[in-house]
Amino acid sequence: MDKVIEFLATGFYSGLSPYAPGTVGTVVAAILLWIAFKLGMGLVGFPLVFIIFIIGTFLSHYAENLFGEKDAPQIVVDEFAGLLVAMYNLPVTMLIPAFVLFRVFDILKPPPIRNLQKFHGGVGIMLDDILAGLIANLLIQFIVHFA
Repeated sequence: MDKVIEFLATGFYSGLSPYAPGTVGTVVAAILLWIAFKLGMGLVGFPLVFIIFIIGTFLSHYAENLFGEKDAPQIVVDEFAGLLVAMYNLPVTMLIPAFVLFRVFDILKPPPIRNLQKFHGGVGIMLDDILAGLIANLLIQFIVHFA
């Protein structure tokens, strides 16, 4: 069971990259999302985001124990969830802007994103990325609406 949790929590082992594991994990998530769009998935909706958040919370909680480190960099299921939130209700043409904005907010962690890391376990791992994705999404929605 530990190997399954590791495989999923590390984004199909993309989080094991020695360089920028969060970005590599987000690239894998973006590729999978692009494929899903091309296969006719449609827009990212709330049920998918909710399911990935719940599963990701449990996976990251157990993976944190496996790696023996708080919010271990190998855990990238939170990046998958964050990108989904960034792409919530947006067309595939917004994938690159959503990717870039999400990574900027996730890396810089401006307040209040940084404050969410105080939560322990899987919730703390997931929440900062969810908020980074939400801010990225709202910024894109604002730009698209007023441009």
